[in-house]
Amino acid sequence: MNVLKKIMFVTSVVMVFFLIPNLQAHAYPFEPVDIEGHWAYEEMDQFAKASLVQGYELSDGRREFRPYQSITRAEFVAILNRALDLKEVEGGTDFKDIKGKWFEESVRIASSQGLVYGIGENKFEPNRPITRAEIASIVIRAMEDSIDFSKGSVKTFDDLSQHWALDAINQASKVGIIHGVSTTEFKPNRNANRAESIVMIKRALDKEQSNVPTEEYLVNLIHQLSEEWTSALETKDYEKLRATQERTTGYYEAMQSISHSYDIKGMEDGTSVDYEVTTPKQGHAVHIANRFAAVKITQGEVERTVTFPYERNGSNVWTSSISEVGTYRFYKEDGTWKIYDIQSQGEEGLLLY
Repeated sequence: MNVLKKIMFVTSVVMVFFLIPNLQAHAYPFEPVDIEGHWAYEEMDQFAKASLVQGYELSDGRREFRPYQSITRAEFVAILNRALDLKEVEGGTDFKDIKGKWFEESVRIASSQGLVYGIGENKFEPNRPITRAEIASIVIRAMEDSIDFSKGSVKTFDDLSQHWALDAINQASKVGIIHGVSTTEFKPNRNANRAESIVMIKRALDKEQSNVPTEEYLVNLIHQLSEEWTSALETKDYEKLRATQERTTGYYEAMQSISHSYDIKGMEDGTSVDYEVTTPKQGHAVHIANRFAAVKITQGEVERTVTFPYERNGSNVWTSSISEVGTYRFYKEDGTWKIYDIQSQGEEGLLLY
């Protein structure tokens, strides 16, 4: 059920259309306008939806990802730190060219974790574009303990002879983190663009298998969210309703927050809702890794009955069916698995109860 359709169940049509611009604005940070049709759309979309990248804000509030733009060493480190949820530990280099800058903490964290070493003279060169070889090297260092590098076959590239990052590139190619710009070339010294950098990070994240949750655990999280959400609406428990947002993050949390504000407005005006499960949920994992996972719910439906304090179209009761079928995407944030997007398989769009 899309956000607008759902909101119209609980508040006046006039209010809905008055606040549509605000509704759209909440989605802007998660829906870059320049990635549709790009070869790396899936990875960029997921990183945007999970709030791992925010892009560049335009004058109208929308965002651009700028996939073909080069990415600096500082920008790459910041995104990688965010994706891996890294924290600073003892050690690291006190680079003299990062002090007081927005990226100081990110670089310091990466250095303390042994992921970056600088370029000499105690400098990091944060604003220099990062190369494809540097990305491969950093990613391999970051995930050497969480990816099984014993499987796969090394791809042979003609332009890597005696390159300083040869070992890292071989490891990355062996498990499918990098594919090269052609069957024979990797272009190690070429500046990476934003799309390439996100793809390499996401491929690596999807290979992590050292600490994965069970399928049953993730499916149960979906059950818990729907049960807590619908129960809070039925009992008009506003605090319990808001607490369900602790189970979500990124794009889905933003849309959920908007939905909750209208739910509360409707309940304060005297609207009540009841839910009945008509088809129990069933599903299975599509992908599970250390930090990203996806679960496909193959069946599941609830009947939603809204009772208004006044008549609408000759009745004060509105009944509808909500399909729970779709792909639920999870990201492990601060040690907790949270839903950041739900891709509905029906006509309803984003699932909101």
